[in-house]
Amino acid sequence: MHYDLCIWDPVRHEPLPTTHHEALEIMERLSAVPDYAHAPLVDLGAAMVAQYNAMPVERLAGRSLTEYWGSDPKVSVKACTTAVYRISLPTEEPTIQIAQIVHLATALGLVAYDDENGMCFLPDGGILPEDSREMWEFELEELADEAAGRTNDVPDSRTWWQLAAGELFDAIGRGNKRI
Repeated sequence: MHYDLCIWDPVRHEPLPTTHHEALEIMERLSAVPDYAHAPLVDLGAAMVAQYNAMPVERLAGRSLTEYWGSDPKVSVKACTTAVYRISLPTEEPTIQIAQIVHLATALGLVAYDDENGMCFLPDGGILPEDSREMWEFELEELADEAAGRTNDVPDSRTWWQLAAGELFDAIGRGNKRI
């Protein structure tokens, strides 16, 4: 399964979206507009390669550059022939890659559109729809905690008897007549 992220240059292809519906419409329209790899997209491809090279080996879990990004970003950016550069990430849970691409793209003045969630990330730090910001910031906090080795898991210090009694009361409460 692949996860797609769409990138475009709002300076080169105006206007900047103001709603997530408008972002979808712009992305769909620009997907059919012929274009070539220009400086900000080429810079994005190079930044993605640099990001990969700077990651600790244990976080990469043995994945090559193309396994991590779905393709070689420098090559795929240059092969892009439309106004929208579509990145097809190869994992089912690509949150870290999405966060990295969003950070890199918006820092270069590009718009990043997450077609799966309908979220649009603007160069000024804006997120469309605005009510998605809290969810996105929570995801970023989770990634930061994971990278730092922190976990929110609380060990279960109950004894075996406490666990069994809890399961028994739970079964009775649910009306389980087999006990």
